[in-house]
Formats: sequence, C-alpha cells, structure tokens
Amino acid sequence: MIKTQIIYFLKIILVFFLINSWLYAQEDTTEEELPFDAVIQSTLGGKRVKFYGNTRLNFNQAYFSNWISGGESAMTVLFGLDYNLDYSYRNGLVWDNKIILSLGTTYISGDKFLKKADDRFEISSLVGKQISPYWSYSSILNFKTQLLPGYRYYSDEKVDKRDKVSQILSPAYVQLSLGWNYEKVDNFWINMSPLSVKVLLVSRNFTDDLLPESKYFGVGVGKSAKLFLGAAVNSFYKTEILKNIFWENKLSIYLNYLEKQQNIDFDWDTNIRFKVNDKISGNFIMHLLYDDDLVGKLQLRELLGLGINVDL
Repeated sequence: MIKTQIIYFLKIILVFFLINSWLYAQEDTTEEELPFDAVIQSTLGGKRVKFYGNTRLNFNQAYFSNWISGGESAMTVLFGLDYNLDYSYRNGLVWDNKIILSLGTTYISGDKFLKKADDRFEISSLVGKQISPYWSYSSILNFKTQLLPGYRYYSDEKVDKRDKVSQILSPAYVQLSLGWNYEKVDNFWINMSPLSVKVLLVSRNFTDDLLPESKYFGVGVGKSAKLFLGAAVNSFYKTEILKNIFWENKLSIYLNYLEKQQNIDFDWDTNIRFKVNDKISGNFIMHLLYDDDLVGKLQLRELLGLGINVDL
C-alpha cells in the first residue's frame, strides 16, 4: 500500500511540475541567460542579499439604516505582512527566510463579541546548496500557528456565549523537510521532499477533558503532540495576469507514511491583488485546506478587501 501511494505521490509531483514549467514558459522574458557562476554571485563581494515584502491594511464595510428589506451593519479590518530575506554566496550556499502575518476582525451590529476574520502566523527557512543553475539540495524548517484565541459561538436562552477552542501554540505545526529545490526565477519555485517530519503541538487544556474516542486536531486524550512522517511538495508561482493585476499561488501537499496513506493533505493559498495606485490596492484571497486529521472535510476561507498597501 505504501509503495503504491509513493508512486501516486511522485506522479502528482511530476504533473504539477510540468504544469508550472509550462506556465512559466508562456511568459515573455528578455532576461539574458547567465552562467551558473554569475547566477549565484553579486556585487557584494560574491554575496547576494535581498530583502523584500508587502504590508497591507484592508477594510470591508456595510451599513444599513431603516432599510426595509433588512440587513445588518458590519465592518471587517484585515492587517497582513509578508516579508522575505534571501541570502546566497558564490559557493552555491542559499538561505531563504520568510515571515507571514495575517490578522483580521469583524464587527457585526448587534453581536456581543468581535469575531476573527483571519489569524495566521508562519515562519519558514530554507537552507540549500546549489548543484546546478536552478537545482539545489534543500532543507526547509517551517513553523506556523495562530496568535489570537479562537471561539465557538452559540446562543443559550437567547444569551450570546462562546467557548474557547484554540489559542496561540494550540495548534502549532513544526515541519522539517529534506529534498531538492528547483528555482529558475523568483516568481516560481518547487520543493520536493521525500522525507518530511511534522510535529503537531496542542495544549493539554484542550485534551485532558476529551471523551475517550474524541480527538482535538487529531491529538488524543491527555496528549500534547502528534508525530507525522511522510513526503511533502511545496510550490510558489506568481504572475501578472493583466496590467496591475497579480496572481500569487502557494501550494503544499503532504503524504503521511505512518497512517491513512490513501489520504493526501493539501493546502492551497491563492491571492489576486489589483493595484489602484502605488498605495491603494484590493486583495481577493481564497484558502483551500484539506487535512484528514483535523476535520476530514474541505475547508474554505475567502477574503475580499480594499485598502492601503506598501511594497518594499
């Protein structure tokens, strides 16, 4: 069974790689092909350091007053940042770092509580050694969690109440992946890891009182962690589909060798950003997530907003 799933997994990698390579090939580029030594060198004494990213503050708002058809006033505020620090040296050593922060809250007229619209904190670091102009051995360390408490909301005898169901570091994910990385340009790369160890961390405050057959984010009664061993594929692709309209995709696929090999978890985050001017832009974000250990159903998150945007 495991052998069959590994073959199936490798087929997915190949198809995804070919699709992305074809998409990149369609782009018109006049960039001169550089020899390998020139690719990994720069004017900083053979070192190349690149720092870039984006900060955004978006708003959604709806207001009703004496509107006979009905409706509720609401406001959503979203804050996010996405920054990269990339380093390379003339001997082919590559070190890429990334931090992602996204927070959002929603106010609905008449509700007792503010509600989360977004909550994400992620840090990843890749260390690699180039073996050709576009290929390198790689190791990726990734950490992600949330920063704000999460609640389940309900009404009891017409009184709004809430129960905490998650918090910072519960859950939290730490993942170490070893494999190969392909990167021809900054806006497209794919990392293939036949060996990937992932640890899921939770607080025992949420697992000590579970029923015997219940689980909290896949973690059993009285436990605070769960170990996964498998294979992973991570990919990034960004393109300008129309003038001042940018489409960014991040895809992660994971196959667990230890259990439920027939299930493949995936995490697809797509963002369409359209610039009004240098400071004002709109964002459409769609996040699809399937993780059998969490809920066994396809999870969907969608955000649309207009606001202030600062590129670095």
